[in-house]
Amino acid sequence: MMIRVDIETIIMAAGPVPSIIVLRERGAEGASDAPLRALSIQTGSYEAAAVGRGVDGTEGSRPITHDLMVDVIKSLGGKLERVEIDRVDAPIFYASVVLENADGEERHIDARPSDALALAVRTNAPIYVEDDVMNRAGNISYRTEENEEEELERFDKFARSVSPDDF
Repeated sequence: MMIRVDIETIIMAAGPVPSIIVLRERGAEGASDAPLRALSIQTGSYEAAAVGRGVDGTEGSRPITHDLMVDVIKSLGGKLERVEIDRVDAPIFYASVVLENADGEERHIDARPSDALALAVRTNAPIYVEDDVMNRAGNISYRTEENEEEELERFDKFARSVSPDDF
């Protein structure tokens, strides 16, 4: 079973520290009050920036590879139908880009999750995670819109109170 997710946040890092893309499960209409699950995928800083650039909708003076791929798919009469993160062999995640050609046939193309996500955000394609992957590699996300502002206030209070001597 596939679970629909959204990109919750992108944590950019530099140097040898990996960046992280956090995906959060969508709450279903009329669903229980059970907390939603989140999946964190490590990636390089360039890859995370490419996803972030797609989320922000910013365009550079020249297309990057993901922009080029979207243009190629469209020019061939295809459509990016969805992205599926369908397997994990910790710490490596595997994804498929599901394309629909002009005849309505679907093709599953193996892709790195970061590339698949970069394409999805540029085409507004839905993102899915296999339930087993979410169960094995995900965690519980207690973040909701109601407690998000409270969480930001607590972080702001902490950030104002910390000094260089604390490190």
